[in-house]
Amino acid sequence: MLAKYYRLSIKWDGDQTLTYNDGARLLAHLIPWKLTSGALVYGAEIEDDMGFGAGSTLADEGETEGDVQDNTSNLYLGVKGYFEAAADLSSTDGTLYLYLEESPDNTLWPSDKADFAITDLTLIAVLSLSTDAVDEDRAVNFEF
Repeated sequence: MLAKYYRLSIKWDGDQTLTYNDGARLLAHLIPWKLTSGALVYGAEIEDDMGFGAGSTLADEGETEGDVQDNTSNLYLGVKGYFEAAADLSSTDGTLYLYLEESPDNTLWPSDKADFAITDLTLIAVLSLSTDAVDEDRAVNFEF
């Protein structure tokens, strides 16, 4: 069951820094769902770029987190979606890890703890980019 508040976080393990201005892009498409009167109902698609916009970079072993999603009124049970990434214009080799972080009240988050490690969160998708393609654009499905 989906928490009252949730957000996605990314860890990049690669051979170079991802740079938005050089063509790198990160985007998660979230489609929440619930059961209403016994029928499956999907909510509106949510796009989350993890704050990775113009001028952004993500260094090797770097992490970034997305927007907090408020589930207190819609009461969605889960999310289906896909995570997409594009490499820089130059060849890029590495792996992006997409994690789920949940909070019961939008103040208690695992990432707020002094000894937090992103691997303490729930891994929901892994997306690899390889040096055999320049400006590679890939996506992977996930659900939670």
